[in-house]
Amino acid sequence: MIKTDKYIRIKSGEANFLLVERFDSVKKAADPNAQGELVECEVTGIKLDFTKVKKENDGKAKTQVPEVAGSPKQKA
Repeated sequence: MIKTDKYIRIKSGEANFLLVERFDSVKKAADPNAQGELVECEVTGIKLDFTKVKKENDGKAKTQVPEVAGSPKQKA
């Protein structure tokens, strides 16, 4: 059996969306954590920042972004 390599593409960016859901009561509709019946989802204004391609299941450890000195996470 011939093994073929697989690659994944990760696109990072921003977008605006409009999500319309249907509920059976105003109380459920007002609850931001409630999930209703999906009616429509429209995505607009897509802006791609960068695209990354990597080999799938290549056995390498995932890289982590190091914290930068002076970042908002740092204690005052």
